[in-house]
Amino acid sequence: MRSRAFLVLFLPFVLAGCVERLISIRSDPPGAEVFVDGERRGSTPHIERYSFYGGREVTLVKKGYRSHRRLVQLNAPWWQIFPFDLITDVIIPFTITDRVELDVVLEKEPPAAEALGETLKRAEEARGKANLPPDAPR
Repeated sequence: MRSRAFLVLFLPFVLAGCVERLISIRSDPPGAEVFVDGERRGSTPHIERYSFYGGREVTLVKKGYRSHRRLVQLNAPWWQIFPFDLITDVIIPFTITDRVELDVVLEKEPPAAEALGETLKRAEEARGKANLPPDAPR
């Protein structure tokens, strides 16, 4: 009987709400690869969950477009600063979402950059052939 009373008293604290922290990353055009702090996380549109506030390096990469790198500062809202965080993390019986939106318009890569990529590829092939032993087939 005593354990039931204990459960009834503390069940609301166990089922209490929490804070869900999200960063929503979108790009125009969509489909860019998303890297957060150097780790590939998917492609846009992308929703990233995080546990701690602070700075994150977000990089978007898409073929035919310039890469976009941005340092995003994720600051705690007022209700996530002590002592208010005790209320939002423990006492309130529902989930609160702290969402940061990041919208990026990617710039088209200039045509010269595509030509540069082809030139570098041909140069690498020529370098590979130049380093072959004399008796190797070409």
